[in-house]
Amino acid sequence: MEGRAPGILNRAGWGPNALQPGEAITVHASPAKDGSTVGIIARVTKADGTVLGNRPNFGLEPAAEPAGRATGTDTARPDFSGVYYPYRPDRTGPSPNAARASGPLPPPTRSAPTSDGSQGRSANAPKLTPEYMARWEVIAASRTAGSYEYDNIANCLPPGMPAMMGMGYGMEVMQNDERITFFSEHQDALRRVYLDGREPTEKVLNDPTYAGYSTGHWEGDTLVVETVALSTKSFIDGSSPHSDQMTIHERIRFVAPGILEDHITVHDPIALLEPWEIVRRYQKATYPNDELREFACAEGLRDSLEQ
Repeated sequence: MEGRAPGILNRAGWGPNALQPGEAITVHASPAKDGSTVGIIARVTKADGTVLGNRPNFGLEPAAEPAGRATGTDTARPDFSGVYYPYRPDRTGPSPNAARASGPLPPPTRSAPTSDGSQGRSANAPKLTPEYMARWEVIAASRTAGSYEYDNIANCLPPGMPAMMGMGYGMEVMQNDERITFFSEHQDALRRVYLDGREPTEKVLNDPTYAGYSTGHWEGDTLVVETVALSTKSFIDGSSPHSDQMTIHERIRFVAPGILEDHITVHDPIALLEPWEIVRRYQKATYPNDELREFACAEGLRDSLEQ
């Protein structure tokens, strides 16, 4: 049985002594597509009822007060600096290392960490043009068959923009007057938003990357970001392809104490029938939960190739 990255498992209650040799446990897992006796863990239930999941319940983190920072202008701009986790107040789950007295949990309905397209497209998925829908169907068929050809995560490639702003494993924001840097624990993905007035050069536009090239400015307490030069090797939402004309518009602000919101709008006149919008929210972490861990995906890829 395989788990997630050490950082996410540690926050879900796992540790070196979580299980002992000879201990009887019940495992729910997503099985391998080739029928072999391997799979990725959804959760483990110990004999005493303790549940170990594959994701922490980020909603248990208390909200933190955002700190304001003067910037030399007449108004104080917000300081986004800090570590954040996904804010999902409507999602509840078993607390790490907590014994359940009310009986066993029902089996999980779907535990795969990523979508392979076998369930079709969700109602809020980007609306693709016929050409790009045909491309998605090729990607979905490949993934459903168990191929890694179109699976960037399995190949240790960055999640890219805007998918990386899902920040499922947490993110750190580093801010000064010239730039804001977003670091995702998942895949160690990194992006910078330049605030000093620079514009993308022709050289930048001709060298697209997974994160793209982002510039931003402040409108009151809201950071407005434009991102261009995005690699077509990435996906919009994890599986939807896009053209080299895709651009991303973001409006980032605090909407409550310690709650950061990113309103994302994706434009692509070639791949999309209409702009695609999604709102992400993140909750600021407090000590001692404000530490991210190295992901080291490339190390795992090397190990798999050596076997």
